Amino acid sequence: MQSVLLTLAVLLTLAGGAWADDFRCPNGAIVSTGDSMAMVTVKCSPPTFKNVRTESEAGYRGATILINVEEWTYNEGPNRLVHILTFRNGVLQSVQTAGYGS
Repeated sequence: MQSVLLTLAVLLTLAGGAWADDFRCPNGAIVSTGDSMAMVTVKCSPPTFKNVRTESEAGYRGATILINVEEWTYNEGPNRLVHILTFRNGVLQSVQTAGYGS
């Protein structure tokens, strides 16, 4: 019994790493983490709001690396959840929900 539980725990851990965050665009297309900003632009309608910033990270031998970050907000009204898509250097990194829209 213990070996079955251990095997199940290992399989769930491995499967969890393969899941991607998906977003169903207002027009019905689906995008996933790892998609490029260009692909999301082609598949989805323009976002309600964009926030653009630059972040810095420590790189090789202490060098500073600048990362371009864009957050796209899709607010589809009071009956739908607001979605925030975060891009880092042009790649979709995460999809988050932020309650119901307005």
